[in-house]
Amino acid sequence: MKLFWPLHKSFDEALDDFQKTPLNQPFEEQIIDFTQALSKRLVRIKKQPEIVALGYWLRKANIKQMQKIFEKQHENSIIQARGTVFHIAPSNVDTIFVYSWMLSLLVGNRNIIRISSKEQNGLNILLQSILEELSKPEFKVIAQQTIICTYKYEETMTAQISTICHTRVIWGGDATVEAIRKVPLAPLANELTFPDRFSLAILNSEAVIALNEKALEELARQFYNDVFWFDQMACSSPRLLIWTGKQQEEARVHFWSAFEKVIRIKAYDLLAATQVLKFTTVLQLAAEKKVHHVNHDVYFSRVKFQQIESSVRELHCGGGLFYEFDVTDLVDVIPIICDKDQTLTYFGIEHQQLISFIKAVQSRGVDRIVPIGQALDFDGIWDGQNFFTSFTRAIVIK
Repeated sequence: MKLFWPLHKSFDEALDDFQKTPLNQPFEEQIIDFTQALSKRLVRIKKQPEIVALGYWLRKANIKQMQKIFEKQHENSIIQARGTVFHIAPSNVDTIFVYSWMLSLLVGNRNIIRISSKEQNGLNILLQSILEELSKPEFKVIAQQTIICTYKYEETMTAQISTICHTRVIWGGDATVEAIRKVPLAPLANELTFPDRFSLAILNSEAVIALNEKALEELARQFYNDVFWFDQMACSSPRLLIWTGKQQEEARVHFWSAFEKVIRIKAYDLLAATQVLKFTTVLQLAAEKKVHHVNHDVYFSRVKFQQIESSVRELHCGGGLFYEFDVTDLVDVIPIICDKDQTLTYFGIEHQQLISFIKAVQSRGVDRIVPIGQALDFDGIWDGQNFFTSFTRAIVIK
């Protein structure tokens, strides 16, 4: 066990003091002040765009909009924090725990955050910024309501925290969720799980062809942001590209050429180990009968399928590997959607088409449909679950 916050205490001492700390009311000013101080600090970390994005999400205008929606939805209700929320962060997206922590904090909860023990440069910078803000006298109350720690997945620590929390949030792969679910929760506690998911993008070929050079470059840049901020390992980063329309081959040439130019400009650097894994994955896929064509390059690899089955999702390794699949119309995508599919990014598809499409999907799949460039944007609903609802309780008085 390593305790990042509070400082100079054992975990047992910190936990004892933590449990004695009162809860806040939703959207108290001191909480909003803390989010703004953190926002101003994070937007200056220009070398980590995912941290900048987090800082931008925390800006006052966005927080106030959340407050407005929350208060409107509950104007005739009494809503209180649930109590203690236990956040278990993943190792592949080092900013995600802050989103669920902030949403929980905004509605008044105490929070225990278990961050990954994996060394991550982005996490070190982010964590240092958080600790410095928690150390300020004006945020003493929030500091008393916060524990940040890391430990190997020792069941005793997870069990100890799980017995006293009122909500448990698990970010991680299927194996992580399965393992932690074996650890009992208190009888009145609820749980949010965010296991392995798979995301895809749909592009209309005619719309891509119609773009001028500047607009095409912007589309490629937005796609780059969706994919490479977390080396394509974020659950919402597109891994399968589906082409619709009648000019698919021409559109493909235009799009991938523009995308490669953006990668060169960004000077994207992929770890050697990831390069090797991607190459071996491509070789494995090339032997599949349902694979039509394979294109392997330094920056990214493309595997075109004649047929997409749910099992190929498990083979994807990230790092710039793209599956491709052609359909005539959007409705032809419906049979390949499965429960694991999370985010659908799109370009050149009409809004009404998207509504008709999602109403026709019969599987559990697809919880978000957003334009290309917004795959990593976070809000209060994720994987179809409303954080504010899960982090609060409604009091009935008659």
